[in-house]
Amino acid sequence: MKEATNKEEAIISILDVLEENPLWLNKVNHSVHILLATDLENRKWILNKCEDDIVKAMFIDMKTEYYNFKDNTVWS
Repeated sequence: MKEATNKEEAIISILDVLEENPLWLNKVNHSVHILLATDLENRKWILNKCEDDIVKAMFIDMKTEYYNFKDNTVWS
């Protein structure tokens, strides 16, 4: 998962994760994620229309699950 310091970078990272569709993504429960999972064609448009705080929260949720997955696989 790519790091991000602003909305544009967060969107790129989120789209990259959604494209790869890793196993840990199933644990992300953010409401926008559910919408993005169903509307494959308009993902970037939807994220651009979201407020900065929503994109930030989704990025943080994904990043948290990414690190949880990494920690669990390293120590297992």
